[in-house]
Amino acid sequence: MKLTGSLIVCSIAAAFTGTALLVNPDPAPAATPAAAADAAAAVPGAGVTPQITVQQFAFTSVTARPGEAIAVQNFDEVDHTVSSSQGLFDSGVLSAQGAASLVAPSAPGTYEFVCTIHPTMVGQLTVVPA
Repeated sequence: MKLTGSLIVCSIAAAFTGTALLVNPDPAPAATPAAAADAAAAVPGAGVTPQITVQQFAFTSVTARPGEAIAVQNFDEVDHTVSSSQGLFDSGVLSAQGAASLVAPSAPGTYEFVCTIHPTMVGQLTVVPA
């Protein structure tokens, strides 16, 4: 049987791919919006706008610097709010799939926020020194 160069290369590539799948059968999962927001929230001031994500009736926590703008994105199919328990900030009603922005309080600290429509939804904003 005569093998051509292309057939040999394809056979080697197939063997390599099969071996790679045996060694690593489960590739890394795609990042979710919540995971991306958590990653961005972990490094305030890194050139990425901090973001609070609302998804599946839950908030992501966020870290920001004093007075920094915070993006809010509602990925649910129902309305929510992001409202400071201390009355320091309020997104107003975020429509389903809606977006808004907030400004972090000027003093470093940890601030709880809730959805006034669904009071069991609670999140946390941590303001770190500039």
